[in-house]
Amino acid sequence: MSDSIRHGDSRLKELRAKLDRMRKTGTDVERDTWSPADEVRRAIQRRQRAAAGPTPSERIVYRRDVPRQSPPPHRLLSRPAAKVTLEQAVDGEETVHPEWGKSLLICSRVDDADAGDSVSSRFRDRIASAGSSVCSRIAAAGGPEALQPEDVIFMDIETTGLGNSPLFLIGAMAWEGSGFTVRQYLARNYAEEAAVISFFLESCEAKRLLVTFNGKSFDVPFIRTRAIANGIPFGLDTAHLDLLHVCRRIWKDDLPDCRLQTLERFICGRARHGDIPGEQIPEAYHAFVRSENAWQIVEILNHNMLDLITLADLMTRFPEG
Repeated sequence: MSDSIRHGDSRLKELRAKLDRMRKTGTDVERDTWSPADEVRRAIQRRQRAAAGPTPSERIVYRRDVPRQSPPPHRLLSRPAAKVTLEQAVDGEETVHPEWGKSLLICSRVDDADAGDSVSSRFRDRIASAGSSVCSRIAAAGGPEALQPEDVIFMDIETTGLGNSPLFLIGAMAWEGSGFTVRQYLARNYAEEAAVISFFLESCEAKRLLVTFNGKSFDVPFIRTRAIANGIPFGLDTAHLDLLHVCRRIWKDDLPDCRLQTLERFICGRARHGDIPGEQIPEAYHAFVRSENAWQIVEILNHNMLDLITLADLMTRFPEG
């Protein structure tokens, strides 16, 4: 038994003994040292916590949206005085799945996005070279030894919280024509989650490699859990390259941490301005569902797309040898 549990037990016994003496004598015995009922409850709670071990919030968990150090304060965009509808904020198309309902699809060409002008061409050149560090690291992670740009799909999700809470956005980036296109499947309300998941899973069927950042520990298990919750068959068996582990092996000794935006700043040479922090995204989405005011949805979509672009950018910057 740990010292904290023994201390909790002895403290609890002491408080109970004082209460018993008060009941027997009918006096305020040891009023100057006696603790009120709230302290008794706190002592019980401390004992229960000590016996159960650390809570999830007390455990040290490394995730891309939980930085090791506090980030600088985020300057939110000014909220418009008038309500902004989703149609005004986003250029999207409603898509209807034959089994799982509706969602909104937003398509964007990467070469048209900020900092995305050369990522497509650099990725195409590196993936086409059989001896490149990109190909060798894909093979080392259990992926195919030879790939075409069309074989790869990048994925990043946005959720309404941790645990078994719904997800509302899956961003998928794949090669189309002469460059990358980002397809973002957005649930306009909680009921559209099933369609979002189904459209994404279908987009992976013809791909040979899935690329994520911390996706093995977070994104893919999260999608699997939510697919099961919605009754959707989960058959994703594409080879999976998790860039978090690769980047840690390459750059952990050179950088303060291996968060995605740290890598983006130091390795890719880009810094985001006005980007919504990941930890603020769930509440921003909940606010949108409650009010149907979509003024922050553009920020969320842009954050998701930049994450995807950075994944491909990082792969083009793997050191040779």
